[in-house]
Amino acid sequence: MSQSFNLFDMSWPEVKSSLDTVKVALIPTGSCEQHGPNGTFEVDTAIAGEFARRLAERTYPLTLAVPPVHFGVSTHHMKFPGTITLKPETFMQVCMDVVESLYRHGLRRFIFVNGHGGNVASLTVVLAKIKYAYPDAQIALASPWCAQEVIKDRIESTITGHACEIEMSMCLYLAPGAVKTASLTKGAVKVALEEYKNPLGIVIAKSWDENTENGALGDATKSSRDIGEAAVEAALERMAGFVAEFSER
Repeated sequence: MSQSFNLFDMSWPEVKSSLDTVKVALIPTGSCEQHGPNGTFEVDTAIAGEFARRLAERTYPLTLAVPPVHFGVSTHHMKFPGTITLKPETFMQVCMDVVESLYRHGLRRFIFVNGHGGNVASLTVVLAKIKYAYPDAQIALASPWCAQEVIKDRIESTITGHACEIEMSMCLYLAPGAVKTASLTKGAVKVALEEYKNPLGIVIAKSWDENTENGALGDATKSSRDIGEAAVEAALERMAGFVAEFSER
């Protein structure tokens, strides 16, 4: 039976004892946002939380996985009913408070395991703010999608990145209950590849309904657990290596 330190499974005496070996806190961040007809509002949070849990197993006893931050920055998805968003300032403060709490318990190394692209800009600011406030802290931002090239040859869609075959495949492997397998649908994409890929690197603020009519990209009907397993296991292997190095900083 595999072992891991997961905060919601532990009592405070168990946490206190684990701090003899734990060097890194894994903090999953997700969202409560639409994933087209293909997934529930839990997709991002479920992927991040389960990935962090499995990473804690692989890196036991170096890491402590804490509960996910369930709400993220999803203002661009608000045209789709059910999405709940935090203001960037609110999200950043929640993440700061989580790190500061763990810092007070003696931890000095933190990795955000982020499952939602809309959180990246805010988390980048959080990293800078934490490093400024706590110069002795080591803090990083990671993603379960760090091995996309592993499945590159198995993906047919030219525009992916949300509720697509990549994300749904990873979800089928990590959290199948968050996938609406009976209603998987191809994304009704509105934009051309050239516009979406944006070779000039220009950032244009958009509402998600400007990109897709049904909230999805790619073709989730082509998703599979096998694709998800390949991507996730490669990502876990790479992240486990990084954690080992990061724990010694």
